[in-house]
Order: sequence, then structure tokens, then C-alpha cells
Amino acid sequence: MVDEQRNVITGMPVNREYDFEEYYQTDVPRYIQNDDELDRMQADIRMRKITGKLPRFLLGGPTGCGKTHCARYLASRLDAPLITIQGKYSLHESDLLGSPALVNDQTVWNDGPLTKALLASREGLVVLLLDEVNRIRPEAKGVLFSALDDRGCVELDGRGGEIVQGDPQNLIVIATANEGPEYVTERLDKAERRRFGNKFSVTYLGLIDVEKEARLVSDQTPISLPLALEIVKTANDIRMQAHDENRAAINAGVPTAMVLSWARSAYAYHDAGLDDPAVEAARDAVLRPFYDKKRAAQEQAMQIVKDRLSGIPVGKDAVESWLADEQRIVKGSGYA
Repeated sequence: MVDEQRNVITGMPVNREYDFEEYYQTDVPRYIQNDDELDRMQADIRMRKITGKLPRFLLGGPTGCGKTHCARYLASRLDAPLITIQGKYSLHESDLLGSPALVNDQTVWNDGPLTKALLASREGLVVLLLDEVNRIRPEAKGVLFSALDDRGCVELDGRGGEIVQGDPQNLIVIATANEGPEYVTERLDKAERRRFGNKFSVTYLGLIDVEKEARLVSDQTPISLPLALEIVKTANDIRMQAHDENRAAINAGVPTAMVLSWARSAYAYHDAGLDDPAVEAARDAVLRPFYDKKRAAQEQAMQIVKDRLSGIPVGKDAVESWLADEQRIVKGSGYA
């Protein structure tokens, strides 16, 4: 229902009786840090009113390495709403600020996510996630600046120049950026980087600590830790190929979410009695959907999977026996 709040110039009503509880994050899996990035962000947030430093952060790294998960987990730890702006090239100012809409034959104003985040910051902490910020055109990013700096406000031209003021100390901004030659992105200039604050580099957990990612996989799927270790090692072989720009057809590593999907399908295929479940699950859950437009990458990654996992069983005891077999070559694919 539209309230009586109207702009004196446009006469356009707007309903701002928001329930920000719907933006709270629940049941977010634990985020495993690469290099204390979560602890460092929380330290800046905790001391923000003493230091005067605005809580602005930039997470850079390859796709699927956990940047968005980090933002969601931080919001859940802070018990703060999370409002997301999904970066894309087609994004316009109105997608951020808001726009008119026809409701029951009446033109009303609908606030955009940036405006809502500022309104939420009046009530307490709020996390604004600018996901894949380097995909947004400079023309659209321009409206972010007054919200990100110490002004903490936006101007709504569609409502006759209304100024929506937030609390810049309560607005926690986390921008994520996919980095690498395979991503078509807009370069962040120095002014943008300054506004996005501290930068943290995030990569695939398995490349930092293979056992941690394997434990994550075994905790969140039905497969055993020994098989999870072999799957993560195989994913790492593929990821390392993506790092080698000179000789690899593969230009993107395997996201952790796809490793989880791979493990779940491997268990399901095993339960159904299908042949070579770990290899076939890799083909269906990772290689076909993720490398669908690059036949050479698909073939190269499949060869890595076969070299390391061909014939591996799924049951815990069977995996350990398979790995202990002196006749079996398990010392790595040689691609890393």
C-alpha cells in the first residue's frame, strides 16, 4: 500500500515501509579464509567509529572462489541485512537508484537497491554487495560515488532531486571483481579503487590448502575424505592449467561450488551402479557446463580427470585400498 509520502515537485508517492529483516542471511555455510581477509574486514568494521575509516572493501579473484560467499557470511556474522547489486554491462542508473512504476493505475516510485541500502543504514549496519563490480559501465558506476564516500547519499532525479541520506559508517560495502584474462570487464580507475577501500585477493581454497577444501567437500557431500582429497587435487590440476597462459586451452579454474556438485554426482552415480562415477560426474557436473564453449579446454580437462581418477571407487575403504595399490599410478597427472 502506498503511503502519503510524496515529492513536492513530482507528486509521485513512494512506500518506504521496508522490512529489512527479509534481507538477513540464514544458514550460510562457514567461510574458510584464504589469508585472514574476514578477520581483517571485521577489525576495520569494529573500530570504524574510532578510526573514522569507512568500511569499504574490494575482493578480487577468479570466478567461483568464494568472494560472494565471504560477503554473505560476513553479513550473517554481523546480523546485518545484505542488499545485493549484481554487476552487468547493461546496468543503468535507474537499476541502482529506482524508477517509476504503474501500480493500480497510479504512478509510484520504487526505490532501487542502492537507495534501499542507504535507508537501511539509518537503522543500523547493512552490507551492500556490489557483485562483479568491474562488469558495470562507468556511466552507471558514477551514481555510486556519493554513496560510497563520506557523503553517504544519493540524489533521485526521478523524484525531483530528492536527497536520500544514509549513515556512511553503517554502510558496509563489499565489491567483488572477477580477475583474469578470460573475463570481459571494465577497468577500475584509481578513484574507484580508492572508494572501494582495502583490497583482498581471494583464490580457490584448494590452491591455498588442499586438505581444507577436501574437508569442506566431505562435510557438505556424502563422499569420504579420501575421495574428496583426490577430487580436489584433480580440480587443482585443472586450476593450475588456467594459470599457465602460454600453454593451456583452459583459461578458467574449477569453482568450489562445481567441485561440490561433482562430488554429489559422483556419489549418486556410484549408488546407481554406473561405471567410473568420479570421472563421469566430472564430465557432467563440471566440464560440460563450465567449458561448454571451449572444446579444447573440455578435452584437456577431461584428460586430466582421467589420468588421475579413472577407475577410482567411491566407498571410503575401497578408495584407500585403491590408493595403496603399488601398481596404481596416483602420484599426480603431471599437469600442475
